[in-house]
Amino acid sequence: MRMALVKPFIFQVVGYQNRGKTTFITNIIEKLRAVNLETAVLKHHGHGGKPDHTSIKDSTKHFQAGAAASLVEGDGTIELLGNYRNGTSIAELIQLLGLFHPDVILIEGYKQEDFPKIILIKEENDLLLLKQLNNIKAVIAWPDCLEQTMSYASVPVFPLNSDHFISWFLEQI
Repeated sequence: MRMALVKPFIFQVVGYQNRGKTTFITNIIEKLRAVNLETAVLKHHGHGGKPDHTSIKDSTKHFQAGAAASLVEGDGTIELLGNYRNGTSIAELIQLLGLFHPDVILIEGYKQEDFPKIILIKEENDLLLLKQLNNIKAVIAWPDCLEQTMSYASVPVFPLNSDHFISWFLEQI
């Protein structure tokens, strides 16, 4: 049964580097797909510089030669590489993802944006994010930090790899 959404449900997954955001999002995508929800992901490349495109395909050659964008389509799959103007907003990037008609758009990173978000907490120092960020709806805590996070957070806290989170998440949609 497909849920009736007026527009894509947008939700951020944030946390410091090497906290498991990409793995967590991959798991969410698989679980959403199991209930027939299509997901698109916007990832902030927070390591500085442009993302590395190591695969040397014709589309990559076009892009590296200076094309503003290179799009390849085949058998229902699209691969897009593009340079955009400095100052392109996150709203414009979300609009681009909207062309794929997702039910859910997950944003990895962009901590300071004001979309509903979940924070991944792995270490005690990560708890600072609970004071620094806005619109926090839930927390995923690694086992070593679970009890401390539960006593510190004012939003629902779920253990890493818990199926309870996905039930909660589906209720939010």
